[in-house]
Amino acid sequence: MSKRILVSVSSCLVILVSLIVALRWSIAADDPWHISGALSEACTCNVPCTCNFGQGPSPHNYCHTVYAYGIKEGNYNGVKLDGLKIGGMETAKGNALYLDDSASAEQRKALEAVARKVTRVSGDRMGGASLLGVKWALIKQQYDDRQDMVDIGGFGAFKTNYIMGRDKTKPVVVVNNTEWAIHAAIKGKTEYLRVKDEYGNEYSVKDTNSNHGDFEYTEKSHPGEGWPAPSCSSITKEDGKKHKR
Repeated sequence: MSKRILVSVSSCLVILVSLIVALRWSIAADDPWHISGALSEACTCNVPCTCNFGQGPSPHNYCHTVYAYGIKEGNYNGVKLDGLKIGGMETAKGNALYLDDSASAEQRKALEAVARKVTRVSGDRMGGASLLGVKWALIKQQYDDRQDMVDIGGFGAFKTNYIMGRDKTKPVVVVNNTEWAIHAAIKGKTEYLRVKDEYGNEYSVKDTNSNHGDFEYTEKSHPGEGWPAPSCSSITKEDGKKHKR
């Protein structure tokens, strides 16, 4: 009898914990938040990445990406997030979320809540692929008018040079691309794009596509209205236009 009671109590605790977690994120969904800053992203596609134009990846049947959102100004329910970063990697084995380990204890809860919204984490999914994990790491993002660089805890990193236009003074810019929720995307080419993470992903490429541009998102953002969209990392050419997630 005591064993049955113990099992029943254990089951109730599991259910209670699940409800608390679900309630936590349902409450977070209604909290006011706002972030603005710069996105730096690089992928395994040729320049320009055909995913950014509503097509499948090229030249491979996959598009794996590393990216970082550098928050210039941000807050979540009154907690300031200025200067913090959100990182992500979309890989052959799934997607991983990385959070800036320089955040304070108060900021960590707020940053994670916002990051889960921005990268569309729900349960064991991140965007259209499985969520490999959420990890706190040192995230570096540097950029100027000619290049940008990202390093996510040594797990994923890239450096790019912007592609300069015909006048050689300003970079090529794509307005209103079909994937990343940035109005103006500066096009670049990677010097290197490297991934070696704790989930078994490992690759190194160069001369591939990159995007850089300003973003601004709030709790009122919606798909097609400034809401972040990932690349087509886990979708093959055979899926055609269904690669958007």
